[in-house]
Amino acid sequence: MVTRLFFNEVIKDVLDNIYDIASLETHPALFSVIKLPNGFTGSKGEYVRQFMIDAIEQLRPPRKELSLTAPEWRPYIILNKRYIEGLGSQELADLLAISQRQMRRDHHKALTAITEIVWAICYPNEKPDSDADLNPIIEVHNEMIDPIETTRGVYGMLKKQFDLKNINVEFLQSEGFTPVITDRVILRQVLISLFNDILHNQSGDTLQIRCDSSLNQVLIEFTSIINCNFIDCEPVPDETIADEFTAVNYWCERIHSHVEEICINEKSTRIVKRTLWLPHSDQKIMLVIDDQEPVVNLFKRYLSQTDILIVGVSHPEEAIPLARHLRPALITLDVMMPQMDGWELLQLIKLDEMLKSIPVIICSAWDDPDLSRSLGAQIYLKKPVTQKMLLEAVNILIAA
Repeated sequence: MVTRLFFNEVIKDVLDNIYDIASLETHPALFSVIKLPNGFTGSKGEYVRQFMIDAIEQLRPPRKELSLTAPEWRPYIILNKRYIEGLGSQELADLLAISQRQMRRDHHKALTAITEIVWAICYPNEKPDSDADLNPIIEVHNEMIDPIETTRGVYGMLKKQFDLKNINVEFLQSEGFTPVITDRVILRQVLISLFNDILHNQSGDTLQIRCDSSLNQVLIEFTSIINCNFIDCEPVPDETIADEFTAVNYWCERIHSHVEEICINEKSTRIVKRTLWLPHSDQKIMLVIDDQEPVVNLFKRYLSQTDILIVGVSHPEEAIPLARHLRPALITLDVMMPQMDGWELLQLIKLDEMLKSIPVIICSAWDDPDLSRSLGAQIYLKKPVTQKMLLEAVNILIAA
């Protein structure tokens, strides 16, 4: 059994991604909420999409003609038009002849109605427990990620939808590579939810995206520049807009990030700025420079129970630029590599003002600890390196 809050967040996430089959199939929590039939062998994403469409159909009032003004029709119309047909919030408000403020209220009620229906289908004999902490455990797998490239990848997946909405997307130049340490799947889920929110609330005009970093955070900024003749400027109570970022906020909490939104209304332009803040991780980084990928994977297993993140690099020529960006706590270095051997690379590290103070562990089949120390390495480990050897070396250098 899951908590009702967790359940509602997942269902909202499914609605936001109802036509993104790949996103549904890789969702980290979806199939702990919606169970597949026994023996099901088809597309899991297609099954969930049809499941939700059928659930929305249950909101259709029986034996009545469609009416845009009848209150009993409004939950069905809002969910069907917004999520199945893809209408934006303003388009839907215009269709129903209501204000944006009323639209948000009714949308919130519609979401409550659909989660009640889906809960009854999924858990017919269970009462929702909103107090007990019974949420499924979602494992977070941190890795080094380029946030702007990840954002480009998610946008590429949704580009056709932006083209259909005539939204011109511009990626503004970002200063250098700004890595973050986070869970790739969850970050993609946050970005998908953000993009879907933009698609639902904007038609035409421009979306600008840029990435920047501050002292201890990385930001991805989404700026919607919308030309309009009428703007509903009424203040919106918090409870009526809570659904807008429900899914986004839930996944942000899993990776210790958050989203801020501000809206600036001018004479004929609305500027909506959504900013995703990603924290620089406190996790220590160990850069493993080795042309053998199995060595990198082995070291990851060795240190899996520590707070150290392993980042591997197999091409020696990439090591110095990457080390400057990551500023790792430790570097391990193989000696026998193509194009540039480890001794040469060790000298470059020790001559670099940004890197020279980083402790280096030489890992090599060659038994030459004196040479490694004379060139500036702190510790020499003879291959094959065991877990005990690596842990002892790391503990010595971290303590120092």
